Amino acid sequence: MNQSETVSIRDSAIVVGVSFLLSQLVFSNFLFTIPLLVLAPRFAKGEKALIPVGIVALLVLASELYKSREALADPVGRVLLLIGLFIPVVLLVSCSIWILLEKKRLLVRYLASASFGVVVSLLLVIWFSRGSKTVLAVDASILKAFKVLFGQLEKSGLESSLNQASVSSTDTEWLYRMVVKLAGAVLVPMCMGLCGFASFISLGFILKREGTFSIRISQWRLPENTLWVFLGSWTLVLFLVMLKASYVLRALSLNIALGSSVLYAIQGIAIVVHFIHRKSPAVNLGRLLSSLLLLAIFIPGLNVLVVFVLPLLGVTETWIVYRKNE
Repeated sequence: MNQSETVSIRDSAIVVGVSFLLSQLVFSNFLFTIPLLVLAPRFAKGEKALIPVGIVALLVLASELYKSREALADPVGRVLLLIGLFIPVVLLVSCSIWILLEKKRLLVRYLASASFGVVVSLLLVIWFSRGSKTVLAVDASILKAFKVLFGQLEKSGLESSLNQASVSSTDTEWLYRMVVKLAGAVLVPMCMGLCGFASFISLGFILKREGTFSIRISQWRLPENTLWVFLGSWTLVLFLVMLKASYVLRALSLNIALGSSVLYAIQGIAIVVHFIHRKSPAVNLGRLLSSLLLLAIFIPGLNVLVVFVLPLLGVTETWIVYRKNE
């Protein structure tokens, strides 16, 4: 083994360690694939760049199995383990596809890398909506934990100070049901958002030296036929709501509609980047976009910008030419 190979192995081991550490921290577990996306392709090309990704995947799996070792004998425990692995697996698969498609167009890379999360999200909604015996047991287990959490809030006095009244068990269960239904309806856009965040942040780091990040982002443009998916899916959502269709149908249609909105939100961002780059080429767009996205996620009110304004901006480019010099 020569010196360059030794250095490559050492650097890969550091990347694996940093990525695994981020995966174990509560506030950074959705960022753990960024070191892999940025650095793994620098140490190896093609399929060899996936070796660090595979090692991190094994470490994450081993860690989750160890944490859940006492519950693995119970079907409920195994399902809870799968739920816990959902986001890490989606991000790792997305990371692998993004690395393998390095030479492809940005739109193709993103759609391919997010496709696994989209498909698995839809399958999860269908599976949990069927209400099997195991799923009902898992639901009861999570509801129990949810009630314990609210009980602790009530004892601390926080709940009383906010609401001036105690929340009954029935109210708590109703709130839990609403949270579960909402979560099932936004799984697809959530996965697309997490995959896109990691991929585009890593792309910003990689293209920082070249200074082409803003140009690559500003060139994002969806095919015109995508508009029919957007309009058709939202029309279907409205139709199913008016007919008071079953939850699973409404959740699946809403997931698809919101997923198409994510794509047009990215196009809206591309339009904004185009104008910013044209007015101020020296602005660090990677840092600006990541800061705005984090603020939009954690600060109520700014979410409206992401959910409504940016997709609307992207959709209206079908009729209004915003980027005239492209």
